[in-house]
Order: sequence, then structure tokens, then C-alpha cells
Amino acid sequence: MKNIVFALLLSLLTGAVFAQSETVKTEVIATELAPGIYRLFVDNRVSVALQTGPDGLLLIDAAYDRTAAEVKEAIRELSDKEIRFLINTHLHGDHTGGNAVLGKGAHIIAHPTVKEYLSKDQVRGETTFPAPPVHARPDITIKGTMTLDFNNETIEITHLPGGHTGGDLLVYFPAAGVLVVGDLLFAGYFPYVDVSNGGNPLTYLKNVDWILNNFPDNTIFSGGHGPVFSKTEYKNWLNNLSETLEVLQKARSQGMDAEQMKSAGLLNKWASFGSFFITEDRWIDTLYPFLQQ
Repeated sequence: MKNIVFALLLSLLTGAVFAQSETVKTEVIATELAPGIYRLFVDNRVSVALQTGPDGLLLIDAAYDRTAAEVKEAIRELSDKEIRFLINTHLHGDHTGGNAVLGKGAHIIAHPTVKEYLSKDQVRGETTFPAPPVHARPDITIKGTMTLDFNNETIEITHLPGGHTGGDLLVYFPAAGVLVVGDLLFAGYFPYVDVSNGGNPLTYLKNVDWILNNFPDNTIFSGGHGPVFSKTEYKNWLNNLSETLEVLQKARSQGMDAEQMKSAGLLNKWASFGSFFITEDRWIDTLYPFLQQ
């Protein structure tokens, strides 16, 4: 039963099933992070970022397929210009599902793994979800780093491999001091690490540490889920996750298996971290295969 429930939750995160009726209007809350740069918080679950300016619009992530119309409406309230670029921070459906609507007529930038993923049908259980149309797939792929001069800003795009997925991108606006990190930040919660698509929880923590050491102290960090963080908040979040790793590693070295760790309530201190998507037990399941004996 637990596996069935988790599969349903995963489908919600990746955009595979829709518990919300099409007749219910999704809430999209827009917040200006810096002049011309906005965070759109969609359905109280996932973040989209938008840069406006004289050259047009640059969108980072597209949320779900089912929320694309509402996101487009929210964007139109901020600017009447066209979306010129859409950057997908990674392959999951809560970040790429809206590509077909929001990316139509735009260049879509992503890691090659995103293009590969979106070019194939996806099978989940007994249901097959067809690949999105060609115009919803990336036409510009990036490995390493690239810059994009747009709206009087030199935007820096960086690939960090093997964290949340194998194809995570960071998008940095140096002049504005805003860094969009995708799902390398589940602000205040345990993160989901997609091991089946190249993710690794230990690398995830290392990548977050790299981010903290390579961007200025006054940076605004906008993640895929949860509130916007300051550098102090982001560091505190990482310290807590690192502490959970230390607690579980110590228990593993003492001979405890995953089920014993759960029964002992080793992560009860971080109960609030398990209140969104990944519970304490699921975080133990995520880390356990990577712990040293």
C-alpha cells in the first residue's frame, strides 16, 4: 500500500495524474524578486521564474500541463511581450509539463537528458503518456555552462550533474542577484532525489554546498518548491540535511537497517521537513543505499 501511495505522489510531482478538476482555477501568486524578475508560485506547489524586459520574456520552468493556461494568464498580467526563451531546469513534469503551451514559438533550453526524456513516451504502471509535440522539446541543449545576453543582462546557465537528476541547470542573473536553482532547493523540506534519472543524494548535498560557495552572500535563491531563501536560510537547510545524513550514517555503522531506523524515529527532530512530499521514512529510504557499512 505504501508503494502505491508513493507512486501516486510521484505522479503528482511529475505531472502524470491530475487530482484537480479542470473546472477549478489554479492559483498563481506573482512576487517580484528584483526589478523585472518574478517568481510565480503555482498551485502552492511549484515555482516558475520570469524575466521581463525590452527583448521579450524569458521563462524558467513551465509547471504542469494542467496549469499552463493559468500561468500564461499570470504572465500576461505582468507583460504583453512574447516568451522568447524557456529554460527547463530538469526533466520532471511539474517543470516541463507546460512546455507545449508556454514554449510554443520560443527557444527551449535544457540539458540533453531533458530532450531525450521528452522525446519518448513515458510508461507509468499500465498507462502510457505520449511524448509531447516537437515544439515542446528543447531545441538548445547545454552541457557545462553557457551565457545568454537578454534584456540587458548576461544570464549564466550552469549544469550541475548527478544531484536531483543528471541534468540539473542553474540560472543566474548576476546584475539582479537572483539564482534559480530548480529542485536543488525544496525549501524547508526533504528533497526528492530521482536516482532513476541520474540523481544521487550525496551529490545533491555536495552540489548545494558548491552553490553556497560560488554565489554572493546577498543572492536570492529561488527553488522549485517552497519559499524563496536567503543564503543564510539555504545554508541552514543544507546543514540540517547534512545532519540527517550523519545521524543515519552513524546508525548504519552500528548495524541498523532502514526499517530499524524508521522504527527508532531517528529523524523525528526533522518532522517538519517531511510535511511536503518526502517524509522522514522516504528520506531514510533515499539515503540508506548510499550509506557506508
